[in-house]
Amino acid sequence: MARREIEGAWVKGWPDRKRPALVEGKDAQGRVILGKTPVMELEGLITPTDLTYIVAQLEMPDPVSPDEWSLSVEGQVERPLTINLEELQKLPGRTVRAVTECAGNDSEFFDYLKSGGAKPSRSNVGDASFTSAASTIGYVSAGEFTGVPLASVLEEAGTTSKAKSVRLEGFDRGRPDPSIQYLAAGRSDFEVRDPGVINYDKGLPMEKALHPDTILAWAHNGEYLQHVHGAPVRLIVPGWSGNWWVKWIQKIEVLDHIPPCYYQTEYFVYANAPTDPHKEMVTALGVKSIVTTPRDEDSPLLRGSHVVRGLAWSGRGAITGVEVSVDGGQTWREAHLEESHDKWLWVRWSYLWAVTAPGQYKIMARATDAAGRKQPQTGWNFQRKHFDGIVPVEVVVE
Repeated sequence: MARREIEGAWVKGWPDRKRPALVEGKDAQGRVILGKTPVMELEGLITPTDLTYIVAQLEMPDPVSPDEWSLSVEGQVERPLTINLEELQKLPGRTVRAVTECAGNDSEFFDYLKSGGAKPSRSNVGDASFTSAASTIGYVSAGEFTGVPLASVLEEAGTTSKAKSVRLEGFDRGRPDPSIQYLAAGRSDFEVRDPGVINYDKGLPMEKALHPDTILAWAHNGEYLQHVHGAPVRLIVPGWSGNWWVKWIQKIEVLDHIPPCYYQTEYFVYANAPTDPHKEMVTALGVKSIVTTPRDEDSPLLRGSHVVRGLAWSGRGAITGVEVSVDGGQTWREAHLEESHDKWLWVRWSYLWAVTAPGQYKIMARATDAAGRKQPQTGWNFQRKHFDGIVPVEVVVE
């Protein structure tokens, strides 16, 4: 099979398989602003830093030296403060391992399951031809993040009884491109509000802001953050989609209301249509599993024993079960889950499939989380956010 070819060279003293690569998109200045993770090519649970997906909603900012960085905390607080990195690192630390998934990841599968047609392929991530921003596949990763709870910083400042939300602002700045919304919706027959030049910001509800796993992180996978991933400090919001994970943080403002941030009132919202007056900001991810082995491209398979393997994750805690069907959903069997102590991280699952008859098979997987939610949870919405549908793998057995 082509995807398992040997690289053909001695890699670090051992003949190795072809190594996966991040597919990058760059701006006019040559700066990386997009990166897609070849999730189907990876083993284990932690995505290597250099393969972690990248999305810059506004212009990619210039780096700020950690020695020159500071964070202001103001608003509904008793003691407004400015804190630098050294001072931040003196607070009690916390390390969280979590999946981060772009709200628009896999959105083209909404159209496939709704209308049919050619099925998108997750296997193409990593191909040099797979650089088009039109494709939404590959915007999901998992990592280990080290920092301090946001709640600890808020405690230092002393929030007042009026506190309802925490607005976090990055030093990335720009004018939102309306074509991004048109691309997400798959249509351009509606007006997109122009907020002018803004800083990226999000207004985190107080309950999520105070969760001990919501942290301000300066390290990723054991090293200081890379600039493209939000250095010197970024927000980590486990369970919620990546648009909440504000990068390049420079300001925290505690408010007595939920602010009308562009990226939670105009974009990253649930609604049936652009004109729907009842838009709801997207927050927690649904329940999701994907089949990583086998793939459609692996046909034909020989009769015998085959392992069906994949990943599963949820926006509301640990995965408690995964079921597999090899007959298009007519019958389901429990898969084996690898033991995990990280509720925000995805889990690996597997199912040993003994197939004795030739023919065409549809392999499907569905996950259940600790909140009792079963995949899928998210219906079609006009911006096609938070896809967690069940996508069959279709193989031929000879």
